[in-house]
Amino acid sequence: MASTFPRPRLTKTQQNVQLSYELPHRIHGAKIYPLPSPNGSTIIIYGHEYGARIVWRGGRSFKAPQAGLDSTKNSSNGAGKDAVISLDLDDEGDVTPFEDKPEFEDQEEELDASNPFAKVLQVLDLHFGTDILDVALLPTSLLLAEGTAWQGLESLKDKIVFTAACGDNNVRLVTLPLMPPSPASKARPDIQTDLTAAYAGKGKWGETVVTLGGHQSPSSGVSMTADFSINLPPGRLRSQSSQAQLVIASYSSEMTGLLILWQVTVPLPKTFYQPSQKIYLPSPATCISFNPSLSGERTRHLLVADKTGTCRIYNYKPTSKTPSQDDAISESPINEQGSWLISLSAGFRDSKSGTQSTAAYGNFGRKSILNAKWVVGGKAIIILLQDGEWAIWDIEGVGPGASQGLLGRQGIKGGSHTEYSISGWIDTGIKPAALGSQPSSTSRFAPMTPGTRKSVDPFLNRGLKSGQLRGQISVVEVPSRSPTTASEESVLFWIGESFAVIPSLARYWVAAGRRGHAGGSGNLFNNSTTPTARLIKLDGIDLRGERCCGVDQLPRPSSSTTVIPTEILLIAEHRFIVLSVPKPAKAKQNRSLEDRLAVMEMNASTGELDVVGIDRALDMMENGSRNENGNGSGYQLNLPKRRVF
Repeated sequence: MASTFPRPRLTKTQQNVQLSYELPHRIHGAKIYPLPSPNGSTIIIYGHEYGARIVWRGGRSFKAPQAGLDSTKNSSNGAGKDAVISLDLDDEGDVTPFEDKPEFEDQEEELDASNPFAKVLQVLDLHFGTDILDVALLPTSLLLAEGTAWQGLESLKDKIVFTAACGDNNVRLVTLPLMPPSPASKARPDIQTDLTAAYAGKGKWGETVVTLGGHQSPSSGVSMTADFSINLPPGRLRSQSSQAQLVIASYSSEMTGLLILWQVTVPLPKTFYQPSQKIYLPSPATCISFNPSLSGERTRHLLVADKTGTCRIYNYKPTSKTPSQDDAISESPINEQGSWLISLSAGFRDSKSGTQSTAAYGNFGRKSILNAKWVVGGKAIIILLQDGEWAIWDIEGVGPGASQGLLGRQGIKGGSHTEYSISGWIDTGIKPAALGSQPSSTSRFAPMTPGTRKSVDPFLNRGLKSGQLRGQISVVEVPSRSPTTASEESVLFWIGESFAVIPSLARYWVAAGRRGHAGGSGNLFNNSTTPTARLIKLDGIDLRGERCCGVDQLPRPSSSTTVIPTEILLIAEHRFIVLSVPKPAKAKQNRSLEDRLAVMEMNASTGELDVVGIDRALDMMENGSRNENGNGSGYQLNLPKRRVF
């Protein structure tokens, strides 16, 4: 275990198990990398006030160093193939590259019964000298894509690739090996003596850093994807020889709102890039997200949600135009723009609640969108609104019972409010009826105690709940246990101090339609459905009084015995929590009075059971012979026909 990483604080509740890691940094955001390291470790990347930290958790541990052996001549477990060579990017000529060949055990260590959690194997700090405010990763679908059309990304599949929004107004694209650095690599004399030797960008850990300029204020969020057909002539299909490009998008609150895109060629030939597109928005954005689809057309779609309660889809592919002489003479790197495809509008706040919300931009009354993500393989959009409502726009009509998507109609039904395909509520206690401030008393004789002062003064509680409310959605694809069934999507919601998860969005959608709710809406805290088809609220989350800064998920192995098929990551200001929801153990239940009376009555009427028989019958009712009927419950007791002696 990494000596610099603290041991977790284990908390068990009736519903979940929480591992809380206290950190010395002020965390701004974190992500779980979709690919494991070669030794099987889970990789967590989080940005803090000085840079980024990469954490390798679990997996096969390092082999103990053996005295008298030259580590450069010995390699096992494929370490020679995955060796990391750290290079100095200054190219001074007098620096000898260090070749890191970590060796791992053949199998993972068994978990200790007293501490049943995966240990932290290694940590790596990348110092940037500034805050990292947000972290973005490539879509999981692109990292797992196979075939000749995706050969351009093979060089990135053995690396950690992420984009960081930094506090110095720059955006940085970082790559480093998936393999955790060995203890010998971290114990090098040049790193121990020179504190600046391991700064990010010097290549001591095999990393590369590309700076993306263009912002005049810190970026509020970033997103990234890969594309092979940006520079292809019209009509030409991408092939194995097509050069891949990483497309990075960033937004900030400059002017009325600014959206910037960069195109970075793979492999990375330069260390600094200027924007390829700059788009000024009508209002500041709240989040952006590239479409995770593998379709060449959908991959270029960027989802932009703004503070006015509107989601727009931007196609960054430049519009086709005939080259002119002015275009040839122009030296500006920003000479082409994409196009806006569609705008989707959220509903309005309830005017009866009298909400004094500062979150609604311009006080237009429409609900603000806290976060928005692509779902169903990039064919639908899920949003989280400021009052705890969430909803899905079925863009292409892929949901249960949908006859036609929005893009296939002549117009958008609803006009100023785009109709939801399905919606629901997160139980936060801040529904529209509770969002408004209490009606102020007009009586002169109202007692001015501290308790009544808050209800009398209309300015004391204004905007405290809704104006400062934060939230996020995490969507992860969960592989199916059967090769014949399609994979599912797990959706995690965070708003304020509430957390909820839908283990299977497809099953939830089908169950919502069966219940006959208008438009499939409703809060499905219902025990008559399977756990994966319900919205499960996560209770007992202990952040030690700190605010939540973000959430993420990682699919668990299909053999794991958990209600939720993902491992949940919760980010607080100085800690992160790894949460899981195990299946409840089949404990022996107390024999109910009804069961005892039923057997006693049977004994009295038939006379076929004595004391031993009664006890045996009760055991059968408690531990076995449970047959599910239409309601998913019910017991059948097959009593013997002979007398028991």
